[in-house]
Amino acid sequence: MDVNVVVKNCKLVGRDCIVEAGIAKDREKIVAIARDDLLPTGRRVIDCGGNYVLPGIIDPHTHLGFRHPLEKSVRIDTEAAVYGGVTTLGTTLIIKNSNKFTSYEEEFIRWKNTYEQNAFMDGFVHAQLDSNILEKITIPEIAKKYGVTSFKFLMAYKGEEGKELGISGIDDGDLYLSFKQIGSLDYPALAMVHAENIELIYKLKKEVKGVGKGGLSEWAKARPNEAELLDIERAISIAKITKSPLYIVHLSTKEGLEVVRKAKESGVNVFAETCPHYLTLTKDSPIGTLGKINPPLREEESREKLWEGIQKGIIDCIGTDHGSATKEMKKGDIWSAALGFPGIETYLPLMLSEGVNKGRISIQKLVEVCCYNNAKVFGLYPKKGILQVGSDADLTVVDLNKVFEVNASKLHHLSDFTPYEGWKLKGWPILTMVRGQIVMEKGKSVETSRIGKYIPIILPK
Repeated sequence: MDVNVVVKNCKLVGRDCIVEAGIAKDREKIVAIARDDLLPTGRRVIDCGGNYVLPGIIDPHTHLGFRHPLEKSVRIDTEAAVYGGVTTLGTTLIIKNSNKFTSYEEEFIRWKNTYEQNAFMDGFVHAQLDSNILEKITIPEIAKKYGVTSFKFLMAYKGEEGKELGISGIDDGDLYLSFKQIGSLDYPALAMVHAENIELIYKLKKEVKGVGKGGLSEWAKARPNEAELLDIERAISIAKITKSPLYIVHLSTKEGLEVVRKAKESGVNVFAETCPHYLTLTKDSPIGTLGKINPPLREEESREKLWEGIQKGIIDCIGTDHGSATKEMKKGDIWSAALGFPGIETYLPLMLSEGVNKGRISIQKLVEVCCYNNAKVFGLYPKKGILQVGSDADLTVVDLNKVFEVNASKLHHLSDFTPYEGWKLKGWPILTMVRGQIVMEKGKSVETSRIGKYIPIILPK
């Protein structure tokens, strides 16, 4: 038979193996995996030159449209993502000033339509919930109507911090009741938490502010490792009682890692995510307010322990927490500068360069934490996250020997800076395919490839 595309002369990477074989895709699906000489005839043949082919990279943690208009953010940042080898992303549907919102349906439809008209890749949604939203719609309603089964709760951002960003945290009562609902659903769902103890932070911030130079080190002192530890412990306790699956976003500390390890060993259904910046930067990195994020960048010991956590399977997923702030937003001291920085385009190159090429993880482990686990945890598997017949033809071809010096002017995201300015990273994607369509090849995106679709995770009857 003839097929649309044959990809040959490559090493296919799974989470537990590397196979020298080729792939045939027809329309949007993988239809054959075999030795090159046994593949069907392709109307186009791509010679990978012996390079590695990964399942499309999945970034489960982004914030599209938080600081910029949603349309602009989706259009520009998903294009940047395909330059970085990402083929699927999860983003948080944030309802700002939720005390004034009236219709979840309007918010969701606006997001879905904007995404599908502008995105270069497929996407799924996490519903960020607070007490105001939960007064107007229930968790089962959101899941049944919109195919959203991951629900995010901010244990931080209560009080003034939340007001500054137009968002709200959640108290322990609503957190418990929400976890209980999620745990009692008759289909898979997931509670996600941003774990930082805001009461401790408010007290320490008063002590730290005005002392020292007001840099990343002071920001870390005001939001210490203990703040993350305390709320991770609380979230795990609630998840254990309610039997709700739990996902810890952007784990940043060695202390939090140890709590997750013990919880997993005791049978709690908890998953941990960390981000490339916690694996590569510290509070001593010379990037000033550009590095202001929550949780803060940590000390060197936590950075190294997180790599160990990946190796040992304590950390399940890698996400970027991508948010396209700009230099203008980052002006001022550490207390007044905006939060966040871009990460989606450098996600895979950092994991290849600082992880695989420096011997911290194998390329199979990279596939496990950047593709397979992300798909399994968020209900995308086997449609995404694996190279097998019947799965979507999402492919990321990487050249492990390609060296590229990171420069903001050469990147494509909405931000006008990168915290990795001047870094020479070894290992870059050279081709990205989404559902069988090439959206990036040899460092150039395909402008007509705004083919992104919203992925409903589950629509119960």
